[in-house]
Parts: sequence; C-alpha cells; structure tokens
Amino acid sequence: MPPVGNQTAMLDRSAAVLETVALAVWIGALAGFAFVFAPLAFHTVTNVAQFARLVAASIHALTLLGLVCGAIAVAMALVRGRSSAQRWSSPARALLIAAAVGFAAYDAYAIVPHMEHLVPRTAAYRALHDASSRLYGGALLLATVALVLAVLDGRIGAKEKPRHAS
Repeated sequence: MPPVGNQTAMLDRSAAVLETVALAVWIGALAGFAFVFAPLAFHTVTNVAQFARLVAASIHALTLLGLVCGAIAVAMALVRGRSSAQRWSSPARALLIAAAVGFAAYDAYAIVPHMEHLVPRTAAYRALHDASSRLYGGALLLATVALVLAVLDGRIGAKEKPRHAS
C-alpha cells in the first residue's frame, strides 16, 4: 500500500485534471457558440422564428453543460483545497465558477425566453440582447479566470513542494 502522501498527491493531480478539463470543455463550448455558431446562424438562418428557437435551444444546452462542468469543477476545486496548504485559490475558484454558472443560468432562463418572442433589430430585442451578451460574456470571463487560477495554483503548489529522491 502506498504511503498516504502519495495518495494525497494522486488525488490532487486527478482533481486538477478533472477541474481543468471541465472548465476547458465549458469555456470552449461558450467561445465556439459566441464566436462561430451565433454569427453563422445569424447570417444563415433567414426565418426569424427558427433562428430564435435555434439560438435559445443552444443557450439552454450550453447552460446545462455549464451546470454539469461547473459542478465538477467546483467539487474538484474544493477537493484540491483540502489536499494541500498551497491551494490558495480554491475557494476563489469555486466562487468564480458558481458565479459564472449563475450568470449563464440567469441568461438562459430569465433573459432568453423573452428574446424568443421578439423580432430581432427592434429596440426591445436589442436591450435584451445586450443584457444577454453581458451575462454570457461575464460567464465566459469568470470561467476563464477560474481556469487560469486552477492552472497557476497547480504550478505554484508544485514549485513549493519539496522533491524527495526515490
């Protein structure tokens, strides 16, 4: 049976990988939607009702993905925080991720349903679209900051740990 220290290190590495992958998957999906899918859909789908349904369904799916990935990332951030004294950013990451998921959920369930029933390029639609864009962008930014902190936390923790000769 390996020593407890090795088990802790293995748990920490596994949690770091899971946290990083969960955040990277969600961030990639958010960025892909914002920078690739939405602009293409806007210029390709000519039926306004179909466009609204397509975008709303996509945002809801991204929010579900964010809930799953966010829950995994928060859990792993908290596991990493318990396993080492060097995990200075674990609580901050958990809060950033929770806020990002909250922004995405509010956008998907409070803003987007109202946008579905409005005609694009009207003042009411633009106002809701601006609010939605700010929330979506905020979620993307907060999740990205959490990912950077997760990577930095792992590197700082690795540098501070003394290495023992095998």
